[in-house]
Amino acid sequence: MTPYARRPTAPYARSVLHQVSAEAGLGFCHAVLPELLQVGYHGPLVVALDSNVLIDFQTHGSEMLNDEIGVAEAKYAEELRCLATLLDLWMLRDIRFVVTPRARSDAKRSIPGFDEMIDGLAKSLAFQFGDWTYPAPSNRPAPPPVGDEHGLPLGADRDLVLEAQAAGAHTFVTRDRRVLRRTVLTGPSMRICAPSDLAEELVTSGIGLMAGGLCEEQGCPYGNTRTPAPDIGKWGPLFAHFEDE
Repeated sequence: MTPYARRPTAPYARSVLHQVSAEAGLGFCHAVLPELLQVGYHGPLVVALDSNVLIDFQTHGSEMLNDEIGVAEAKYAEELRCLATLLDLWMLRDIRFVVTPRARSDAKRSIPGFDEMIDGLAKSLAFQFGDWTYPAPSNRPAPPPVGDEHGLPLGADRDLVLEAQAAGAHTFVTRDRRVLRRTVLTGPSMRICAPSDLAEELVTSGIGLMAGGLCEEQGCPYGNTRTPAPDIGKWGPLFAHFEDE
């Protein structure tokens, strides 16, 4: 079973999530990330987060920022280090972390501060939109499906994957082994991957804080002009909900 959705025969509509904005900094181009981005795409990398990743941010966020992962289990510690890599890139690159409505009703939200973490991500995303009037996916009604899923049972996991696809995410990041192993999507392409998989792909593609990930095609919005660093105001709303043990 493949973790990739079938690529569509024609581009689907771009949403505000995919629009280039000066406040968001440097984005990415299909030529450098062909397995993640649609042909001809230039813009932000939209990353939908599973509930387990939100909990990782909440409970180990300060460790990630300080490069002091205090988890004994080797595999989990490696995934947290890779989340830290993604977080580092997000700070200066146009990676848009999104959460969809189903996360709010997921059973894991009973953990104290879970809803606040979702709200912090939404506020951070507003800085990247450059438009405070446009609501984040987590603050809008659930979008209608644009594809189908055939590997997961009915429930939160399946709902979250389909909502992420409908929101236009390029990838759904999760540590849930069942979701990684069993998800079978049809419709617009969306990658299902662990934090380690996404971090490795970005790093091996030569993507850094202020360079990499861009093409030299005529008409690329990141070409011929100096794109400023992003509005660092996006850092605060998310980091405010990282627990400091």
